[in-house]
Amino acid sequence: MSNRGEPPDLAELTRRPGPGTHRTVIDVDGRQTTTLADLPPARGGLLFVGLNPSLVSVNAGHYHQGQLGQMFWRRLIAAGILPGDTSIGSADDALVAAGHGITDLIKRPSPRDNASDSELRAGVGPLWQKVALWRPAAVVFVYKRAAESAAGRRLSARWGQLQGVALGGRPCFLMPGPYASAEDVAAGLNFLRNLAAAVAD
Repeated sequence: MSNRGEPPDLAELTRRPGPGTHRTVIDVDGRQTTTLADLPPARGGLLFVGLNPSLVSVNAGHYHQGQLGQMFWRRLIAAGILPGDTSIGSADDALVAAGHGITDLIKRPSPRDNASDSELRAGVGPLWQKVALWRPAAVVFVYKRAAESAAGRRLSARWGQLQGVALGGRPCFLMPGPYASAEDVAAGLNFLRNLAAAVAD
């Protein structure tokens, strides 16, 4: 597809990278910061949204490489969104190959979830812009705190579609939390499996 007439920065924002490490250096609050690059979905794919990159993940150059993060990839494999033989260490490459994408609400790496509420709220505007540019079929939040920041309110849902919450006209969904019951995980992954099948049709 030709990018003729398209501003270079827009072309870069919508570029879908190939396999490999996904480290990048960006300005975060006036500091040049090594973090993880956005991996845009194909038009009509799913966009997964985390909180912020862990230091382990940035060092590896791939998303969700900490203990909880690896659970996220195992759940996507269990839901059939990623092939069963996907390597956890480069599962974000398999996600892109499947037509989906991933980003974080904020880009400042940290060893744990220590972002303030105001810092997360400041990430909502840029997320809206990404959704408007990338036009995914749906936005899937990995963690409830990110979903509540985007919604601007507390959410009662433990997983599934977030009623009354949309970004750029795209419906929003929430994955079961990392400490959810086995029953919630099974039901939530079945829901996610059906969502992925629906957007693929």
